[in-house]
Amino acid sequence: MPSFSLPGTSIGTEEAEAYLIARAEGASRGKAAGILTAHGMSEGYPKWLERSFAAAVQIGKALLDGIGEVEQHGLAWVRSLIGPGERPLYEINSFGLDQRINGLCFCRRWLLKYHRFAVGGQLSHNLGSTLSRPACVEFG
Repeated sequence: MPSFSLPGTSIGTEEAEAYLIARAEGASRGKAAGILTAHGMSEGYPKWLERSFAAAVQIGKALLDGIGEVEQHGLAWVRSLIGPGERPLYEINSFGLDQRINGLCFCRRWLLKYHRFAVGGQLSHNLGSTLSRPACVEFG
C-alpha cells in the first residue's frame, strides 16, 4: 500500500491524517474539514471518516488484544502503539501488517488475521503465496 493512498476512501492518507489530527487536537469538525472540502468531499464526509476510524480502532483493539493503552480512544490509542509519528494511519496499517493483520484503518479486508502454515514440512516466507493457506477470519 503506498503511503499516499488511503484504501476504501476518496482522499489520500495525508488529508485524512491532517483531519483526524486536527480533531484530536480539539478543532471543530467544520474547521478540521477544510482540507477535505478543499479536495471536493461532501459535507457529510468528515463524520463518515470519524465513524470509520472509530470502528477501525475498535476492531484493532480486539485483534491486538491488550496491546497499547486500550482505555484510550482514536488517535490516542494509535499513538500508544506507534508513538507520536506524523503519519498515524500509514504507521498503524504498517504496524498491523507487522502483526500479521491486514491494514487496520480503511481497508476492505481489515478483519483478516494471517497465520504461517507449513506446506510440505516447510514454512513459506511469502505469506501471500499460493503455498500458504488462505487467511483466517478471527473475531476478538
